[in-house]
Amino acid sequence: MRVIAGEWRGRKLKEPSGRDVTRPTTDRVREAMASMIDAAREDGIEGMHVLDAFAGSGALGIEMLSRGAAFATFFDVDRTAAALVRENLGTVRCAPARYRVVAGDVLAHAERGRIAGGPFDLVLVDAPYAYGAEPAERLARACAAQGLLAPGALLLCEHAAGDAAPAPAGFEVVREKRYGSTCVDLLRLASPGSPLA
Repeated sequence: MRVIAGEWRGRKLKEPSGRDVTRPTTDRVREAMASMIDAAREDGIEGMHVLDAFAGSGALGIEMLSRGAAFATFFDVDRTAAALVRENLGTVRCAPARYRVVAGDVLAHAERGRIAGGPFDLVLVDAPYAYGAEPAERLARACAAQGLLAPGALLLCEHAAGDAAPAPAGFEVVREKRYGSTCVDLLRLASPGSPLA
């Protein structure tokens, strides 16, 4: 696994061992995700504040930082995964002022409004497929309710192609793509005057 583009292009990242615990997103899908996000904002990825909610190796959030995101907060409930995120950030020599890594339950933290680094322009949700759409919808609701999202924030969700796409209230679909057995949905927080808000 490697960083696809930007400041750290080509740098190798470590993957978690035990794929039953973590399922790394392929380089091809990460490239597609980055392109979707970049096209969805006038300023692209530059300057974004990112929440990588189920970080695993941290590859998605690191890709955003490499492409110009200003700050990323990484969450993983598994302490070993959180340590791996820190190791990968060290490998690319990311300045500590540009990130925070938390070993904990992102949903519980979001519901209490206790996530540093926001308001977020982008929330990356690559939860275990077995949980379906529920983590993305619950996280989107909590972040919106707690003021953790910037106006027009993007929510990028990866899920199994056979599962229903997340559809949190107050978000509109920007783009949907399928890559084999993987689906990627990009949603945007509706503006206050929108019927969805």
